[in-house]
Amino acid sequence: MIRITFYYKPGCWLCDTAQEMLNGLIEKYSVEVTKVDITSDDGLYELYRFDIPVFEFADGSSLHGRIKRKDLMQKLEENKDRSN
Repeated sequence: MIRITFYYKPGCWLCDTAQEMLNGLIEKYSVEVTKVDITSDDGLYELYRFDIPVFEFADGSSLHGRIKRKDLMQKLEENKDRSN
């Protein structure tokens, strides 16, 4: 199981696009997603407001902004071996 934390903001079209892209890969890569609305916490909002959407992976790496499918697939491949 690959665990990803997905930082997003409601109404963000880039976030919606990233979510759709990830949804298409969830079964193939056995992904568990924890969604975090950055508007629910002032600190998270300040940290991520210019970077959303953000996918944070178990290896400490992340993807943000205009995320490309090939980059997401590469990160999923890299994190497959880290899943327990």
